[in-house]
Amino acid sequence: MSLVLVVLWLAALGTSDLLRASHDVVTPRRLLACLGAAVAVLLAGLVLLDPGPGRGALLLVVLGALVAAWLVSSTVALDPRRTPGRRDAARAVAFASLGAGGLAALLGVQAVSAPPTWPDVLGRTLAARWPASDLVVAIGVVLAQLVTANIAVRLLLDAVGVPATTNEKQLKGGRVLGPMERILIVGLGALGELTAAAIVVAAKGLLRFPELQRAQRGPEADGPSDVSEYFLIGSLASWLIALGGAALIYLA
Repeated sequence: MSLVLVVLWLAALGTSDLLRASHDVVTPRRLLACLGAAVAVLLAGLVLLDPGPGRGALLLVVLGALVAAWLVSSTVALDPRRTPGRRDAARAVAFASLGAGGLAALLGVQAVSAPPTWPDVLGRTLAARWPASDLVVAIGVVLAQLVTANIAVRLLLDAVGVPATTNEKQLKGGRVLGPMERILIVGLGALGELTAAAIVVAAKGLLRFPELQRAQRGPEADGPSDVSEYFLIGSLASWLIALGGAALIYLA
């Protein structure tokens, strides 16, 4: 049951970040819309999980506040107009809000009385072939792989001194290829096809190799370039997020 709560948290994050799309700098109005979408997802999920009015309200407030912290802090951290110190502090808050949200969802497992089930009207449909809780986990994991994972990877690259906004101009398509690659790895990993997932990882390296070679020029040719570090760190972080999502689905 803890997985359902954790994935409800991920679904709220994923839904809110989808409204941000590729906007690094988000207006307050859009931030409010993103937060409203996340709260709607949390509210609908908690109604289905039925933790009770008091506990449900507490979970809604705590998880909603952490979504708001993630939205605001990650926006500030990605805003090039902010000072480096302000962006560093915001980045730390963003990562802390992710961890706190997962921890709060795990601790809230005792508040849930029963796993979600399909209503009687759906009992004979195709959806009923899968347990409702498993499908909820899969949807939440996929939502988190789309934009939220992209933002987390970008924040990590900024934290280690390999800014994505600079290097992605040379390795184009990362914001689109990343989600596609993660969803493919999640799907293959959830089915137990780890060998096929490894082939996907190897294929990406081969396809990017010519671009990495072209980027390796000048006096830094004896060592890895910023573009190479951007590719390696970004790819490894993206793969770890995808494998974590596959593990959630597998364990559900």
